[in-house]
Amino acid sequence: MAFKTEAFVLRSRPFREADRIYDIFTPQEGVISVVLRSAARSRSKLAGHLMPFNKVKVMIGRGKMDHMAGVVVLENYSNLRKDLKSMSLASSIVELFLSDRSMGQKFREFSLMEHIFTILDHEGINMNRKMTLVRAFLWKYLSVAGWEPRFRLGKHASNEGMMYMEHDHSKSVPISGELFDFLQFIIKSDWPQLINLSIDSKLNKEWFRISKIYYQSIFEQPSKSLKLFIYG
Repeated sequence: MAFKTEAFVLRSRPFREADRIYDIFTPQEGVISVVLRSAARSRSKLAGHLMPFNKVKVMIGRGKMDHMAGVVVLENYSNLRKDLKSMSLASSIVELFLSDRSMGQKFREFSLMEHIFTILDHEGINMNRKMTLVRAFLWKYLSVAGWEPRFRLGKHASNEGMMYMEHDHSKSVPISGELFDFLQFIIKSDWPQLINLSIDSKLNKEWFRISKIYYQSIFEQPSKSLKLFIYG
């Protein structure tokens, strides 16, 4: 049995002699591992299409181990690959997806990945704005993946609010009224509304601190992703 699907290439790993395992992200099943026979040989035509970050359309044969039967590149994000910082941010996003085994809405996660890779590939967006948008992506992604925080406004709406972790109701964090509004905006807004997102230094500092708490409440192990998402 074989099927076709769009996918993002996350990484590849050696397997046996000349074969390789590719971890790909699909909108139907999330992360799956697929074997490509003879991928390490110079004559392999398919391996050249399976660069990390590529958006591809693949044919996958099902069996004891899924295997790659065909690949077409839909988008290779060539500009992203020219910039070291953009590639580092894309790698941190890949790490995030590889560490996630949630039962979130994979088709929405797939759409988020496509949007953020397109932003990182865009030469007209400066790096400071890309970094802000990657942090916005973190909140949108974790919310879609099943960890959306709950917010409650305090008695003095202009001064304070509370953020509760959806996955652990015992954990709550006080936040300013300004951050209260900002976080809800980035979680609920579409990307065209976020593309010109700006934030002042005081709010940005609070956002960094709360983002670290939010991330670490979900992922126990420290990672490159955390450092890039939070500190830049």
